[in-house]
Amino acid sequence: MIVKNNCEVYRIINRKTNVAEGVYSRAYHDEFDFRSADDARTANCHGMYGNKEKYKIDKYKVTYTLIEEDV
Repeated sequence: MIVKNNCEVYRIINRKTNVAEGVYSRAYHDEFDFRSADDARTANCHGMYGNKEKYKIDKYKVTYTLIEEDV
């Protein structure tokens, strides 16, 4: 997924570790950002992220801040 400035993304969070889970994709390796909560829940072909007791979906707003130009 291409993330643009000032957009919203959804991430799969392991409730036990409170760490974002990456979903393996052949094209992108591990993908962390999804377009919707439903896309995140169904990202794995085995349906493991549908387990709401083990995984939560958090919504983030993405913003970019220029720190240094032409480095």
